[in-house]
Amino acid sequence: MKILNTLEEDFPCPASSAVDPRRYYDAFLKAEAILAEAPRRYRDTADARLPELTSFIYRGGDAAAALYRKSDDASDVLINLWLSSVRRTAGWYIAANLVPTFKGLEETVYVGLPRKFKNPENLRGISQYLALHGIVFLWEEALPSMKLDGAVFSLPSGHIVIALSLRYARLDNFWFTLMHELAHVVLHANQLDKPILEDLDVEADSLIERQADRLASDGLIPRNEWRSCPARYTNSVADIVSFAERLGIPAQCVAGRLQREQKRYDLFTEIINKYNVREILNGS
Repeated sequence: MKILNTLEEDFPCPASSAVDPRRYYDAFLKAEAILAEAPRRYRDTADARLPELTSFIYRGGDAAAALYRKSDDASDVLINLWLSSVRRTAGWYIAANLVPTFKGLEETVYVGLPRKFKNPENLRGISQYLALHGIVFLWEEALPSMKLDGAVFSLPSGHIVIALSLRYARLDNFWFTLMHELAHVVLHANQLDKPILEDLDVEADSLIERQADRLASDGLIPRNEWRSCPARYTNSVADIVSFAERLGIPAQCVAGRLQREQKRYDLFTEIINKYNVREILNGS
């Protein structure tokens, strides 16, 4: 522990004697560098954020070590700050609530989620529902230029954390992102010791991302149902609404999928823009 004893005035020492002092000090230096590059509002609170960010990087939370679906100009600095805030909030949630450890997610729970919470006014209830299954679900405001939709990772405590940035306030984006992150939980739970980070504007180029995309799409709208969806051929709002009602999902999920497949984001705006998820989740 020579390094820690020598430098304890300069950086926050970890509480556990099992911590590797050299690796912890490297994490501290990286955290310092991140805060030095961060926007002013984060530099102003650097003293308070430094221990948290150091611990986060030491425990493998660094964006550089993550499985990352990102654009070339995404900011690792901002994403590290966002991730450390997510981890802190998740820790508070677990400490304040009796959250069981994660034991797996049944297919019926996964597929049933958008149907159980079809009414947008009930979205805030998803956190409590997923917590029953050992999953901490939270939303943390996106930072400007961060270019991230969501993240999923496991904690040493045995819990899974899913966080959405809500950089887009559309209901269809909310549901696809959440189902995508949950798809990683269903398919890749043993790979979540490092965060999986998502910019869903970027085309999937890895197997696990393509798998999660497919399961998320099928979880919302089964393939056999989508093949025969009348709205694919008519672009009729009435067909979108009736198809969504038959499946028991929000009409925005159908309209959003049609937009993406046709690359026509000018279509169905009256449906897509009906709800603002940020306002609903934040109680605005």
